[in-house]
Amino acid sequence: MHWIDRQRLSSGVLAGTFLNLGSATAVEIAGSCGFDWLLLDLEHGSGSFDALRAQLLAAAATATPAIVRIPSVDADLVKFVMDSGAAGIMFPYVPDAAEAARAVSIMKYPPTGVRGVAQVIRGTGYGRNWKQYLAEANDRSLVIVQIETPEAANHADEMAQIPGVDVLFVGPMDLSVNLGHPGDFTPPQFIAHLNQVIEACRRHGKCPGILSRPELVDVHRQMGFRFLALGSDSGAIMQGMQQNVAALRRT
Repeated sequence: MHWIDRQRLSSGVLAGTFLNLGSATAVEIAGSCGFDWLLLDLEHGSGSFDALRAQLLAAAATATPAIVRIPSVDADLVKFVMDSGAAGIMFPYVPDAAEAARAVSIMKYPPTGVRGVAQVIRGTGYGRNWKQYLAEANDRSLVIVQIETPEAANHADEMAQIPGVDVLFVGPMDLSVNLGHPGDFTPPQFIAHLNQVIEACRRHGKCPGILSRPELVDVHRQMGFRFLALGSDSGAIMQGMQQNVAALRRT
């Protein structure tokens, strides 16, 4: 298993990217580029749960920890994803502390939580390392809750107090849409909600994260975000193809 470095999570900046094509090849390429973490997107991505294990195998070959975003706070999905060898899970659209606590509960083995135990799973090397995995999974698996509405940002302090929540991760597009200015990450109210998340994390020793943009990476880092994501596999292909077409049509 390749887990997130918790020492760096506590004090450093961890750089990641989103992978939404469902392609093991794309995961392998991204994993070899030097990111600190990869996000396999099963909420909005075009991949499937059937293809997930191949992607996790590709990530494991690069030693880059792979986190999976699932569509909802669902115990059955969590079991499948974690048993398959994910380093953690990103839970979308978490509205409040009660739902954040439920996310932690279904992620962790007893007595901390209610995750079911199986010995022969991919996460344990199909049984070879099951005692080690059982001993360390609760402490090392990453729980990321997404802040995507103004109401969730208002509850950031309560969410950050939940033991087991590691990262409060802002979904800026959804937040901007819910504030009535789709795609605009600059209005004062939007910035105020970002600061709510950052301050909540500072108060309670959690890590603030955000999906950034190239022109905003430095701004977000200076604000205090430390679990930073930029770009995606589909976005990189689109940008590269558009650049190639433009070069070929240049006269």
